[in-house]
Amino acid sequence: MVKAAKRTAVRAAAADDLTMTDVLGIVRRAIEDKRGDEVLVLDLTGQVDYLDYIILCCGMSDIHNRAIADNVVSELSRYDIMPDGLDGYRFGDWILIDYGVLVVHVFLPAMREFYRLEELWAAALEVELR
Repeated sequence: MVKAAKRTAVRAAAADDLTMTDVLGIVRRAIEDKRGDEVLVLDLTGQVDYLDYIILCCGMSDIHNRAIADNVVSELSRYDIMPDGLDGYRFGDWILIDYGVLVVHVFLPAMREFYRLEELWAAALEVELR
């Protein structure tokens, strides 16, 4: 029951004005506006029941990562899309922003290399946005 409620959070907010592609584009632009690097959007639809998309990116410092995360949250809040959770913000080496069906990961390069989430989700399709 909790999973179903979380899955609808972004979809319900986005359904009013935006498609999921629009939401993904807003997040990508928010990351790029703060000079986030190595942005990767993965479509996990049908691979797991608790998540549809993940977005991975890197910042150059903990302060930079917090600025990226702040911008993502700020831009989506303009559309009344609020995160269900925000983890790792205090230290800033890996910040996870949970929007239910969408999770954004903001890493320092060393953390991203260490955890290699791209390899974990190797079967996922990359989403091209522009």
